[in-house]
Amino acid sequence: MQDNPQINKENINRFLCENCGANMVFDPRNGRLTCPYCESTKAIEQTGGTITEKDFHSFLRPDSERLQPMAQNAMQVSCETCGATVTFVPPETARNCDFCGGKIVAQPKSADPLVAPEGVLPFSVTTQSASGALKSWISSRWFAPNNLKVLAQPDKIGSVYIPYWTFDADSASDYTGERGEYYYVTEHYEDNGETKSRQVRHTNWFGASGAVSRHFDDLYIPATKSLLPDYVKHLSWEFGELVPYEPAYLAGHKAQTYQVTLEEGFELFKQDAAGIIYNDVRHDIGGDEQQVHSVNTDYSNVTFKHLLVPVYAGAYRYNNRVFQIVVNGRTGEVQGERPYSWLKIGCLTVVILIVLIIIFLISSTNR
Repeated sequence: MQDNPQINKENINRFLCENCGANMVFDPRNGRLTCPYCESTKAIEQTGGTITEKDFHSFLRPDSERLQPMAQNAMQVSCETCGATVTFVPPETARNCDFCGGKIVAQPKSADPLVAPEGVLPFSVTTQSASGALKSWISSRWFAPNNLKVLAQPDKIGSVYIPYWTFDADSASDYTGERGEYYYVTEHYEDNGETKSRQVRHTNWFGASGAVSRHFDDLYIPATKSLLPDYVKHLSWEFGELVPYEPAYLAGHKAQTYQVTLEEGFELFKQDAAGIIYNDVRHDIGGDEQQVHSVNTDYSNVTFKHLLVPVYAGAYRYNNRVFQIVVNGRTGEVQGERPYSWLKIGCLTVVILIVLIIIFLISSTNR
C-alpha cells in the first residue's frame, strides 16, 4: 500500500495571479486557474500524484499520519441547521448552506484532517450555464411559486464538490438453496358437457449448494447525507474522466466533508454487493426457479478511493419546508423538487370555471 501523497505546500497556500496579484479560481470553461480580474490563466500543475487504490484494512489501523486536510490552508464551517460541513480555501467563504439554505453563523476554523481525496471530477459546467439550465427547468414546472425563480440567479446556487467512496474487492460466497424444475401433467375436465384437456405446470424442487466468486471494480458509494437520496441516485458520473486530486481544483469552490465514514461506506458497499451476489447465486443454481436459503460471503483484497464530484446546489424554504435543487457540474442535468403554488392553481381553477360558465351561457342563449 502506498501512503497518502504529500501535498506540495507551495502549490496550495495561495493561487495568486502572476500578472496582478489577485486570487485565481478554477474556471470550468478552460480547466485552468483563471484570474477573475485580468483574465490571466495558468495550468494546474500536477505534483506527480496518481489515482491509486488504498488498502482498506491497513488504512483502518490507528495512524494519524494517514489523515490530512484537503489543502494546507483549508478552512471548514458547519451548518447548525442540517449538519453539513464544507471545506474551502480562502478567500472563498461560506455564508449560506448550499444544502438547506440556512444562514451559516458559525465561525470558520482550520479544516479537520481526513482521508485525503485520490481523484476529482473537475467542474466543466459554468455557474452561468448551471443557472441557465435551472431557469429552463423552473420554467417547465407549472404552478411553481414565483420565488422559486430566485434560485435561477447565479449567486443563489453554490459550486460544491460532494464526496464519494469507491471500493474494489474480491468476494467468495458459499450458498444453499433449491432448484425448481418445471414439469407438466395433462389434466382432463368437463366444459359444457364436453371433455377437454389442458397442460398444468408443476415444480419439482431439488436441494442445491455451491460457491460463487466475483471481482468488484469501482462500486461507488455516495458519502453525503445532505442531498436527498433520490437526487444522488440520478446523478450520473463518468469516473473514467477522473484526474488526480490537486487542491487547485478547489480554488473558488467548496468541498463537502464526507458524512459517511470509510467504515460505514464499506458496509453500504456490502449491501449493494449482496444484491449482485444474490443474482449470481440464482444463476449458479439454475433451473426454472430458485430459492436461496443462505449466502455466506468473505471479502478479500479490499481497496478504496475517496473521490470528489461537482454539483451546483441550492435550497430555499417554502411553507416551512426545505426544497433542494441540484445541478450536475459535469452535464448540467437538474435534479430537484418544487412546491405547488395553490394561489396559481386556485386562479387557474377560477379562470376555467369562468370560461365554462361563459360557454354555458352562450349555449343557452343560442337555443
